[in-house]
Amino acid sequence: MASERVPTPGNAVLLTLVGGIALALGLTLVAGPTPGGVLLGADLAVAAVLRLVLPVRVAGALAVRSRGVDVAILLVLAVSCLVLAGLVPTPV
Repeated sequence: MASERVPTPGNAVLLTLVGGIALALGLTLVAGPTPGGVLLGADLAVAAVLRLVLPVRVAGALAVRSRGVDVAILLVLAVSCLVLAGLVPTPV
């Protein structure tokens, strides 16, 4: 019997977040580091919320460690990106 591969919803979650990161990088190239950094921080905050509320089966590759550790790391990275985006001087 051939086993059929069933797509997991976790792949869609991860691909959506990777798309947000790509969008943040594109925005950084077009509009500068501040808007790109804010979008990257927002994407990481969304990842933290998704990891907090989604079960492991749905979170997929977003679930690496325990739920608390994953959420804490993602929130620290999100806040760091937002703070650094605010500190970068805007070109005149």
